[in-house]
Amino acid sequence: MKEPGLFRGFPLEEAIRQQAKAFRIELEHSSCRALVEHALAVAEANPFLHLTAILEPGEFVDRHLGESFAGASLLDPSIQGMVLDLGSGNGYPGLPLAAAREGLRPVLAEASAKKAAFLREVLGGGAFPGAEVLEGQVSRVGDLDEVAPLQVVATRAAVGWPRIVPRLAGALAEDGVILVWAGEAMESIRSRTTWRGLALEKRLPLPGRDRSWIWLLRRGDS
Repeated sequence: MKEPGLFRGFPLEEAIRQQAKAFRIELEHSSCRALVEHALAVAEANPFLHLTAILEPGEFVDRHLGESFAGASLLDPSIQGMVLDLGSGNGYPGLPLAAAREGLRPVLAEASAKKAAFLREVLGGGAFPGAEVLEGQVSRVGDLDEVAPLQVVATRAAVGWPRIVPRLAGALAEDGVILVWAGEAMESIRSRTTWRGLALEKRLPLPGRDRSWIWLLRRGDS
């Protein structure tokens, strides 16, 4: 793929590897190359699809790749199963999660037809084996009949996530988990009645971000 202006002259592959290593993740060569091609595709399509507001290459890698690897670091390296990226948009964090934990198969849920088409194009080259795009609104367990049970539900502020995420808990495997990238508002959200069946297991602060965390939850008493 032609190198878009955003990454021209920038050591993208090395930057991705360094972000992964910061979280003790060693990427396979093929996985790293897949993430490079994905990032280039995001940069190329961004002027038309508005996939990211980040236009500085180092910050792009920090925020989109680094924060995804931070989430992966909370998962057992031997984890196996489906990871649902709710409101995937540009493919983050779902694709880096699957690249970092190769037993995960990404399902990218996206309501926008144009963004879903972009994601299908990214996956069309086979760089992420077994990955698929779930086009349309996902707001209840029944929307996931074709892909459940899920090992991971992940979201970075998808529209309506405080309402939707607890509804999807029923699609989790018995040992499945939920990963949410969110700020301190999560404390009050977790006190809602609908969230009381989800127990907080761990909270990881995002490097360089003030009052932003990745929240790992499981089904159980909150």
